[in-house]
Amino acid sequence: MTIGLVTGILCFFLSVAFLCFVLLTMRAFSHTPPDMTLAYKAAAPVALLAALTGFTVSLVRAVRGHSTDSRAN
Repeated sequence: MTIGLVTGILCFFLSVAFLCFVLLTMRAFSHTPPDMTLAYKAAAPVALLAALTGFTVSLVRAVRGHSTDSRAN
């Protein structure tokens, strides 16, 4: 659970930072102010997907590690 939460938070902030740079670059070329709230709107689904993926990967690794340990005993 914790790994999924941390992954989601990190990916959210990284996505917002990347999208802000993209929007600011777009503003520099087009000289029109873009909607900066687009970064938050686009980063939320990315963070949710990253959190679910991180949680699923950690769950699978835990289950595989547990089954490998039980076979050794």
